[in-house]
Amino acid sequence: MVKLFANLVLGTALSGAIWASASACGTADAHDKPDAVLNRSREMAAKYFNIEVAKAEGYQQLFECTTHDEHGTMGVHFINPGRAGDGRLVLGEPDVLTYEPEPDGSMQLVGMEYIVFEKDWKQKGVPEFLGRTLQRKTTVGVHPVDPYYELHVWHWRHNPAGMFADWNPYVSCANDQS
Repeated sequence: MVKLFANLVLGTALSGAIWASASACGTADAHDKPDAVLNRSREMAAKYFNIEVAKAEGYQQLFECTTHDEHGTMGVHFINPGRAGDGRLVLGEPDVLTYEPEPDGSMQLVGMEYIVFEKDWKQKGVPEFLGRTLQRKTTVGVHPVDPYYELHVWHWRHNPAGMFADWNPYVSCANDQS
C-alpha cells in the first residue's frame, strides 16, 4: 500500500513537472489557452488570409519556402520593409507573414513574425513582446541577413513545437513553385 501511494505521488509530481516544463518552453499548450492579446493579434492580421491584401499593404516575398530537414518549415516569408525597418513592435502591424504554398498555386497564411532590426532598436536590452523575449537572429533559415530580433507566432497552423517556435513540422514546402 505504501509503495502504491509513493508511486501515485511520484507519478503526479512528475506529471506536474513535465507539464510545467512544457508550459515554460511555450509548447502547443499556448494554442489552446485563451489570451486576449494573442486573440487580438490574430484578429487584426486575419485580413492577410487574402495575400493580395498583404501585397497591397506592401508585403513582398523575401525568399523561397524555408524548410529544415529536422525541425520543420517556416513557409514563404513576405516582409513589409516599412514596418520591419521602423524600429517598433506593433500588435496590429506584423512585420512578416508566413504562407504555405498550396497544390493549386495559392498561398495559405499560417503564421507571422514580429521583428525589429538590431540597428533600429533604440531601447535598452533585448526587446520583449507578447510576454516573450525576442530571439536575436542573423539568418532567416539558411539565408544570412542583418542582425534582428524576432518572434514567430503560429496563429493559423498548430505547432507541436510551440506557438512561438521558429519551425513548424505541420507546415510544408512540398508545393513551393518559387
